[in-house]
Amino acid sequence: MAFDAKSIPDNLRATYCGKKAAILVGAGASVGAGLPTWPQFLEAMVAVAEKQNVVAADKAREYRSLISDPSKYLMIASGLKEDLGSYFAKVVEDTFKAPKPKPTALHEALVKLDKLPFIITTNYDTIIERSYRAEVDDDVSVLTYQDEGELQRRLFAQEFFILKAHGDAQRAGNGIILTERDYRETLYRKRAYQHLLTGMFTMFSMVFVGASMNDPETRLLLNYIADAYPQDSGPSHYAVMAKEQLTAVEQDRWFKDLKVQIVPISSANQYSELTEFLVSLGKS
Repeated sequence: MAFDAKSIPDNLRATYCGKKAAILVGAGASVGAGLPTWPQFLEAMVAVAEKQNVVAADKAREYRSLISDPSKYLMIASGLKEDLGSYFAKVVEDTFKAPKPKPTALHEALVKLDKLPFIITTNYDTIIERSYRAEVDDDVSVLTYQDEGELQRRLFAQEFFILKAHGDAQRAGNGIILTERDYRETLYRKRAYQHLLTGMFTMFSMVFVGASMNDPETRLLLNYIADAYPQDSGPSHYAVMAKEQLTAVEQDRWFKDLKVQIVPISSANQYSELTEFLVSLGKS
């Protein structure tokens, strides 16, 4: 079944055309390029930890038994990152940079959206910027949460950029946000960055594509904004999500509590409707 273009709200189309809608890209957008899901990355970390003899076989088995529980992901990541020590940066590079995965049809559709003020991604991989450099601008600016000054300058100058909110596999030494401690430090110690990120969420509509709505940083921001500002002020946000995985009650609460409107797609054919959504949005 093809994506129904009528499911894109008129307000989202108008906001995009006015350059007031940005895309937030999550890990789901990279799976089609062969990059790992959360459990697959954790499993890879366990394998390296075993190979380098920094965890015993019994502990490795315990890690693997916990990977089946999504609520334990951050806890497992914390333990593995600590166990791996200096090997961790190499694992990130080998997993997300070294394979040089090819852009998918989704990435090709993404870079054709020429009315985006910026793109935020929680991914560590380099697919989005490589797509831009090949198709649009070979000098596209790529920032992380470490680049508060340049982020502020580009927002003020209205210059396009890609923000890798959880770090960049190209410069893993600058910090990859993966564990609960990493999230806490970014949320509570990087004040300038958090103010800028809050401003982005209050001045632009965010369109979540392939993103988990349970990301701690995203949820905290959405809850803060919903609590601090009247419900009838500021932009609405949008999440493209599989209708098979949502209930009517969940959709209702997302919209009424956090001003996040769901754009439903089918999960069939490896979420091919996600790409069709971006193509349709671009035709606005």
